[in-house]
Amino acid sequence: MKRLLLCLSLVLLMTVFSIYAFYSCKATAEEIKQNIESVSENFRKEDFDTALQKADNAINLWHKLSDRTIFVEDVQNDIEIEMTLARISEMTRQKSDDIYAECRVLYSLLDSFIDKQMPRLANVF
Repeated sequence: MKRLLLCLSLVLLMTVFSIYAFYSCKATAEEIKQNIESVSENFRKEDFDTALQKADNAINLWHKLSDRTIFVEDVQNDIEIEMTLARISEMTRQKSDDIYAECRVLYSLLDSFIDKQMPRLANVF
């Protein structure tokens, strides 16, 4: 009976941890999206210094987030997000209008990242 209780306790603990980790990752990804949205808005207003600051902040947030992946570590998607963030930062420095397309790509990549982190039976086993 003690083993059964211990096993159930471990499963419950793992479930609580995975749900917390998912929502933490999702919140950070949403914060990155908000920073990138601010980059677009500030770029449109020609406030390039603030746009660059927000882009660099998004990169720092991504570095923290990419270390906290729980279920699926998709290296290809992580590299794409990293490269897209770097391109957004560089386009901000160069004042390139292609930044808007890169921002849309980043939104899609972040949505894919969060979808892969969703706690599902297939992700756990």
